[in-house]
Amino acid sequence: MWLLWWTYPLKEPIEAAVNAVNFNKLWAFNGYVIEKVMAEDVGVQVKMRFDRRRKPCCVHCGRRCPVHGTGAGLARDLPVADHTEVYVTYPLWQVYCKHCKLFSTARPPEVHPSRGATWRLLRHVSAWASQCAATTVAAMFGISDSSVRRYDKDVLEADLPGPSLDGIEVLLVDEKSVRRRHGYVTVVLNGRSGELLFMEEGKKKEVLGKFLAGLGPEQKASIRAVCIDRNGAYKAAIEEHLPHAEIVHDLFHLMMNLNAAIDETRRAEWHKASAADKSVIKGSRYLLLGGRENLTDSAIDRLARLVSINEPLTKAYVLKESFRDIFRLGRSPNSARRSLIEWCEDAMASGLARLAHFAKGIVRDLRHVIGYFKHHITSGPIESFNNQIARVIHRACGMTDIDYLFLKMRAQSLQRI
Repeated sequence: MWLLWWTYPLKEPIEAAVNAVNFNKLWAFNGYVIEKVMAEDVGVQVKMRFDRRRKPCCVHCGRRCPVHGTGAGLARDLPVADHTEVYVTYPLWQVYCKHCKLFSTARPPEVHPSRGATWRLLRHVSAWASQCAATTVAAMFGISDSSVRRYDKDVLEADLPGPSLDGIEVLLVDEKSVRRRHGYVTVVLNGRSGELLFMEEGKKKEVLGKFLAGLGPEQKASIRAVCIDRNGAYKAAIEEHLPHAEIVHDLFHLMMNLNAAIDETRRAEWHKASAADKSVIKGSRYLLLGGRENLTDSAIDRLARLVSINEPLTKAYVLKESFRDIFRLGRSPNSARRSLIEWCEDAMASGLARLAHFAKGIVRDLRHVIGYFKHHITSGPIESFNNQIARVIHRACGMTDIDYLFLKMRAQSLQRI
């Protein structure tokens, strides 16, 4: 692995440098001291020896033990100056503890037990991996892409605290596609702090139920509301494990469903329209679905022309704006209930089949829709978080290790708290 090391005439100057500038601070290993530093164009090798004050002990219980065998270890460390490859060699003790009845090998705590690298190097690589693609970090340190991901995962597992499950008031739950062919994960956030609490592959009742079942009685009792889309599987899991918590159907998904119904109506009207009217209806999707406050003067003129030639689209647009007003005016739950019931009656009497179908769903889930006016929560934070997941997956050119993805996203969520 190594070319010929400089042992003469550089042996004396380098050993003198160890005493002069105290290289023991640069390569700090608990229970070890530097014996020799050898440099070459290809890299640096640091040879360690046991601190003579150190005695062989069991790594499990700390009791003094007789030495059963000796050996040597090698670990890669942080780059020094322009030398990217720095290796540290150190002696090993194998001891047998009569108390634990186990063999154990004493190695420096600064060295990862299985990676052949120091924790300093792993954490440095992990810090870069949080900002750059694994390929870029691998080129910086002269290691493989897979090593970058392994180092990053090891550091995240060691350094990240466990999810804080006490005192949660609101949960946000959603699914996120992480690979082609409908590869989904269920994502759970703390609705107040934005902390990622759970991520596991699948979007069925059992997946969310696994997280909820793991909560203690006091942890469950503190949860007052859970915001979800209109996913029946998640709803069933919440009703089973958190019967006292209120389910809130998210406004974002409600508007998305309403806009889909309006767009289906627009396409149906285009197929029935005359050639002259088709030119007006074509390209009007944003006019109908966008908020009036966001339209330019020319867009408002085009909208006025559209509603003047097509009555069904006029009804659809008016119903959409009145639905938005119910949520924008900050009504009380009772007032919102009355307004929503009136809106549903108007939608079902409009003669627009797709909007009538949407209104029937609102009536069916009315108590969950009203929950918004009690708790004023939406899935906005979790939708934003899902976009961050997509960016991480894109930067990694895909990700198959869901546990690693959970750790990376949990680290991001904790940075925002």
